[in-house]
Amino acid sequence: MNSLRLQCRSLCVVLAALVFSSSSCTNIQNDGTRTRTEGALGGALLGAGLGAIIGNQSGNAGQGALIGAAAGSLAGLMFGNHVANKKAAYANEEQWLNACIAQAQQTNASARNYNNQLATRIAELKRQVASSDAQQRQQAKRAIVQLQREANSELSKVDSEIRSQNSAISQSSSSRASSLRSEVTSMQGTRNSLSSNIDRLASLGNSVDA
Repeated sequence: MNSLRLQCRSLCVVLAALVFSSSSCTNIQNDGTRTRTEGALGGALLGAGLGAIIGNQSGNAGQGALIGAAAGSLAGLMFGNHVANKKAAYANEEQWLNACIAQAQQTNASARNYNNQLATRIAELKRQVASSDAQQRQQAKRAIVQLQREANSELSKVDSEIRSQNSAISQSSSSRASSLRSEVTSMQGTRNSLSSNIDRLASLGNSVDA
C-alpha cells in the first residue's frame, strides 16, 4: 500500500509540473520558441500518461511516467521544431496558412488517387484469389503482401500530414484556419477510406490461406 501511494505521488508530481509548464507557454513571446515548447510539453504529457499506464502493469507507474515524459518530450520537440521552421519560412501568417492549405490539398489528392487505384487492384486480386489455379492464388498472395506494405506507407504519410496540419491549425488565430480545417476533414475521410481498403487487403490475404 505504501509503495502504491509513493507511485501515485510521483506520478502526480510529474503531471503537475508538466501542466504548470504548459500554462506558462502563453507568456513566451517568440512564436517559434512557443511552438517548439508547446510541442515538447504536449509530447511530455502524452508520454507521461502512456508511461504511467505501461509502468503500472509492472508495478512502477511513477517511473513509467518519468520515462514516458522524457521520450514524449523529445518527440514533441522535434515535431514542434518542424512546424516552427515551416512557419518561419513565410512573411506572414496568411501566406503560411495558404501554403499549408495547398500542401493539404496536394496530399489529399495524391492519397485519393492512390486509394482509387488500390480499390481497382483489390478487385482484380479478388478475382485472382477466387481462381482454382494454385499458382495464380500464390501470385495473388505475393501481390497482396507488397500492396499492404505500399498502402501502409501511404497511410503513414497521410497520418503525418494530418498531424502537421492540425498543429498548424492550433497555432493560428486567423480566419483562414477554418479553410485548412475543412481540408484536414476531407483528408481524414480519404484516410479512413484508405484504411478500409487496407483491411480489405488483409482479409483477402487471409482468404488465400483458408
